[in-house]
Amino acid sequence: MANLDFLGDDDALRTNAAQAVDESATRSAPRLHSGQDRTASVSLLLTRAGQVDDVTISRDWRRQAGVTRIGDAVYEAYTCALGSLLETTALEELQPDQPALARPPQPPATSTEPELDQALWLQRTWGALHQIDAELARLSHAPEQPEQRTISSPHGCLTLHLRGAGITAITSDTARVAGMDTEQLRFEARSLFRTYELARPGETEARR
Repeated sequence: MANLDFLGDDDALRTNAAQAVDESATRSAPRLHSGQDRTASVSLLLTRAGQVDDVTISRDWRRQAGVTRIGDAVYEAYTCALGSLLETTALEELQPDQPALARPPQPPATSTEPELDQALWLQRTWGALHQIDAELARLSHAPEQPEQRTISSPHGCLTLHLRGAGITAITSDTARVAGMDTEQLRFEARSLFRTYELARPGETEARR
């Protein structure tokens, strides 16, 4: 698991988490979550259900990512968007529950309740952060293990590697990618994710 020391001590974590939750509560959750690779070659939009809504390829992708790294760039954009989705989900779970319409009177607070509330807050915050960290760590390290199955784009220039229902890597065929222009490559990437979503367990039933 990645090191979380950069988050600071418990007091700093509580303050930052409270600020993030307050900011999240004041705005509506985004319908789409965006991700981009480090070379800015690929941008990707992910829905709240975890489905890829769109993929955009930079017209300068050959110089930025290059034909040998475009598969890695698509995967990196996907994991960035997924990280944004997981973070938003965690913040929503950390928000205080809405009061019930007919909530019964609460007993007077005791001297120990603030400490218990702080301990629960910290426990939930750490749990949410570790959940995000564990998911991103799984995505980062899973490609080093044998893949169970693969899905290829229409012309075979991109290949999506799966373990169970999770994406573990996206690789590219350099020779085939070299013959693609920007729009053709975008079509390949979008079709790849569409095929993956149709092949996901339970996806057919969900679309009915």
